Amino acid sequence: MERFYSLRLLNFTHRRPGYLRIAKHFLCPGWDTVNMDSIKKHSIENEFFVESVNNSSHFYTVNSEIGTCTCRIGITGAPCNHQGAVSVKFHISMFNFIPSLTSNNCIIYAYIAIGYTAEDSSFYASLHAEFIPQDREGL
Repeated sequence: MERFYSLRLLNFTHRRPGYLRIAKHFLCPGWDTVNMDSIKKHSIENEFFVESVNNSSHFYTVNSEIGTCTCRIGITGAPCNHQGAVSVKFHISMFNFIPSLTSNNCIIYAYIAIGYTAEDSSFYASLHAEFIPQDREGL
């Protein structure tokens, strides 16, 4: 069982296909209890109405840009199942649910999974080139 979780963590660390599904499973507990059909987009950009799990006549407002919800958990900025449901239904990367993995995060996760890391930390660097505006190239 330990090997299974080590491999799952490495897949997540190395951004292999399916890592977003893995992240949603582990980082969005309870999102699947929300009625996905009841989630509606608000007229304000990045806001959604999500029906309460316990009271179908009550709706919470989720702001996907700043990662908040009007429920008692989400109002603090902590992840809640309403934010997770919006992230899953609309395929939105939200601050609370889909982590942006930095090289340092990858090093830590790899160490947790297998107990050691590559000697050259550039091994964990993203393969996607970063955009550098032309006016900042010389800096």
